[in-house]
Amino acid sequence: MKKIIFIGGIGLLIVLILAVWAFIAGIGFVSEEFPQLIAGIEKVTGIAIDKTKEALPGIKEKAKEVSPDITERIKGLIPGEDIPEKDVGGEDIAGIPRHPDMVRVSFDMKDGKRTIGYKGRVEFVAVVDFYNKEMSALKFKKKTLSAAPAEEVHEYRKAKRAMEFSFRKTDVLGLVTTEMVIREL
Repeated sequence: MKKIIFIGGIGLLIVLILAVWAFIAGIGFVSEEFPQLIAGIEKVTGIAIDKTKEALPGIKEKAKEVSPDITERIKGLIPGEDIPEKDVGGEDIAGIPRHPDMVRVSFDMKDGKRTIGYKGRVEFVAVVDFYNKEMSALKFKKKTLSAAPAEEVHEYRKAKRAMEFSFRKTDVLGLVTTEMVIREL
């Protein structure tokens, strides 16, 4: 009886050793092959995004020929198509520069304070840097209220004047747009 238990214990130990070895070998295989697999997936995805970008303008032009109604439906599907060609009504805040690639997409006034939205096909970091530089040149003091890779909120103050600038990046199918809102405080 003791011999059977001893053989069973050795067998169990051998199975356990083989399982640990297989687990370690599997980790080694995954760690070596995983980066190559991810690189391949990124390459295929990049090619698909490029092909989609090439096809979307062509689809839009064909739809214009067929029906204006279809064109309006397609506009909602193409990233960045919701940026108007010219400013919506309203006014900019006097003395505050605007990034040259941004279009005014919203305007609201409540209690004498304006909230203005802008949008453009421009890199997020370029817009944030532009306003940091321009507001600093105008002697505004900056306070960062929140920051993330694709979203930041800054407060600028000078004497009794205070404004909040919210920046947000969107990237759909590789088409980058930046939205920002300036709110008078």
